[in-house]
Amino acid sequence: MVDICFYCNCLTCICKLLQPDWTSGNKYIDKFIKEAQLKVNVNLDEIIIEWIPFNGLRNIKYLAHGGFSTIYKAIWLDGYIISSDKRHRDPLNYEDHKIAKEKDVKSPLNKNEKKGVHVALKSLKNSSNISDDFINELKNHLQCMNSNVSSAVRIFGITQDPETSNYMIVMELINGGNLRSNLLIKKYNPFEKYYNLACIAYVLLKLHRCNIIHGDFHSGNILIHYSYSPCYISDFGLSRPVNQTINSNEIYGVIPYMAPEVLRGKSYTKAADIYSFGIIMWEFTSGIPAFSNRPHDFNLSLDICKGLRPEIVKSTLPVYASLMKRCWDSNPNKRPTAEELHQITAFWCDYFPKCYENKRNKIPSNEQITKNHPLSCYTSRKIDYSAKINEILSQEELSNKIVIDEEKEIINDITSLSKNL
Repeated sequence: MVDICFYCNCLTCICKLLQPDWTSGNKYIDKFIKEAQLKVNVNLDEIIIEWIPFNGLRNIKYLAHGGFSTIYKAIWLDGYIISSDKRHRDPLNYEDHKIAKEKDVKSPLNKNEKKGVHVALKSLKNSSNISDDFINELKNHLQCMNSNVSSAVRIFGITQDPETSNYMIVMELINGGNLRSNLLIKKYNPFEKYYNLACIAYVLLKLHRCNIIHGDFHSGNILIHYSYSPCYISDFGLSRPVNQTINSNEIYGVIPYMAPEVLRGKSYTKAADIYSFGIIMWEFTSGIPAFSNRPHDFNLSLDICKGLRPEIVKSTLPVYASLMKRCWDSNPNKRPTAEELHQITAFWCDYFPKCYENKRNKIPSNEQITKNHPLSCYTSRKIDYSAKINEILSQEELSNKIVIDEEKEIINDITSLSKNL
């Protein structure tokens, strides 16, 4: 292994650590990686994106799946490059070699392999022909990662599964799972709730300052880290098919978190991200995902557009409920900005004593575990109800207008009649 030249710390020397004569087999990916490497600031400890050979991954194990991807965890033997240092690798332990013996593990770790980095692999479905539009979304994520959005999940590179030909994004493994799987813990620990909310609001503020809209903001895309920053945000616009050109008329998302104007076919905006934040606020108070008791279908979408929101939990503080309702206001212009959310949630943190992990309040034994409706769906998918929703709402608006006009005529007639008496 060749170390970086510490005399000059130049990009030319750093690139000696990279795979020679590589190609992903896709011109868009090749261009993305090469451009990303050339833009690295060697003085800021930025991660260098690279093409990662699949045969350098070990202990590949399934974690979860979404609408357009499947998530695995693995060990990357080579480790990542930080521009001001050499490759970073950690010592592997007994547990890593124990996992290698499990039946559902692909490419098990060998006994003589002692170092590596634990990573997450996001396998992109039907990605053998990845689109240039999707690469642009990756660039957005990279922009956040190498800017001051420190809570963006780090991307190390891209690889390809030889069995499926699907491309995989190699990312930082966040050890606490997503927020959705931790909601009950947050419900009964006020400091964690407000501290995490403040963290989420801060990251959202940084995104919006970079003029980036998340576009798929929900508790499944907020990851919990037990050791470093309390939460990380993932999937900046990456929750859509990767082999399609982005059509501005197509909508993707998770219905309970989608703003009514988006469900009606309008584009995602910063205000739509704020709406999603409001739904996440409600989940912190309830301990369960929003609208988990009903199908996530056309009827729910229509009801949301008519003003339906989750029922506010009785124990919710009035000031908290007030901000939450402002976030999910039907009028995007009445929602707070990310700047205001950050200021308010940071202020709230001062009212609750810090509680460390080993001193958390326990979830009560009588806490009811709510099962999601079998037709609920908390993964991103294509939503194509907007035309039908707009047709129904337009008819209702017209009917209401006719009724109002008729009432005005009656009032005018009564007024005229009274004057003549």
